[in-house]
Amino acid sequence: MAKNLKSSQWVYENLQELIILDAGIIKPGQQGTYQPKAIIPGALRFDISHTFSDHESAFPNMMCSSNVFQAEVRQLGINHSDTIVVYDDKGLFSAARAWWMFKSMGFDQVFVLDGGLKYWQSCDFETVTEYACAQALGDFTADPQPHYFIDKHSVLSGIDCPDTLLFDARGAARFAGQGVEPRLGMRQGHIPNSVNLPYSSLLTEQGLLRPIVEIAQQLKTLGAMSYDATLQFSCGSGITACILALVATECGYKKLQVYDGSWSEWGGLEDLPITTSR
Repeated sequence: MAKNLKSSQWVYENLQELIILDAGIIKPGQQGTYQPKAIIPGALRFDISHTFSDHESAFPNMMCSSNVFQAEVRQLGINHSDTIVVYDDKGLFSAARAWWMFKSMGFDQVFVLDGGLKYWQSCDFETVTEYACAQALGDFTADPQPHYFIDKHSVLSGIDCPDTLLFDARGAARFAGQGVEPRLGMRQGHIPNSVNLPYSSLLTEQGLLRPIVEIAQQLKTLGAMSYDATLQFSCGSGITACILALVATECGYKKLQVYDGSWSEWGGLEDLPITTSR
């Protein structure tokens, strides 16, 4: 049984006792604002790209400070005793990022809706057109945990470390330096000694997470043989890397780190090494 995911049926049955957060974002390269076609009843808006990002960073979606995170979560009326379920409108895309952010702030009662809004609607569960509003200020307290998010220096030092393995969640073409980068000024390729695990390969056609036993074998095949190893995760801008952190957690790995700047940072800095070889 999944430890960090909840089914649509479970959420439907427990909806009144949960805090539901819509953590959807628009995909890189797309214009406009996030406007989901529907909203799960009672859901609050968890805006990763704006409210919960570092506005002083030159890179998109960077993790905000613990003080900002705490203040904004309290504005959502969230208390330390609450149970949170996060989702997005694409099945599983950005919800894992919100889950990882809460984890990095020392909050454990947070889960991801398996299949997101897409699967919820396929089950014919009710949706609404407006977000809920917090009725009172919450008492959530951030307790920042080290190493959940890492920078380029940590990634650079891990490239030649035998006990560290970096997984890249981007598609195979971009990993190989053959795809088009959605952001201007990005070099093509990947970080040396990293391995490719496209997040899309972890999902079924319905947007549900594939069986954990299959994903566990996939991780081992790519080199994650030891549960004592440090696993680092990267992607385009630190969003889908968190899906890999989610599945690695489900598989029992403990030493997990998300490269917050990901390719948005690494791909734009000429002094950092890249390769296109596998």
